[in-house]
Amino acid sequence: MRKAAVSVTDLFEVSDSDTVWDAWLTAVNLLDMLENTHRIGKYYDFAQARDKIAKLCAIAEVHSIDRNIPCKCGLSDGEHSLLRRKMMTFFKLQVANLKHFVY
Repeated sequence: MRKAAVSVTDLFEVSDSDTVWDAWLTAVNLLDMLENTHRIGKYYDFAQARDKIAKLCAIAEVHSIDRNIPCKCGLSDGEHSLLRRKMMTFFKLQVANLKHFVY
């Protein structure tokens, strides 16, 4: 019996149930794959993308996003939820943008 093929783009999804760290891993894996298999450097600034992702991860680490450690920064739970949603939106957009280079 032959199994149905799974497209590469289906492997790289960021959903609302993912943690920020799951989304980070998805984005970085897709970034690595594209950077090492395609010659799209003239169309996409991989260094800038990595820099933005690193900055976002540093913010997530400082605020203990998706960790079981209380943050002592002074933001409310609602503000932390908003911060997390914005981070997830960034990763969703980053992955969606990178998927354009897969086709």
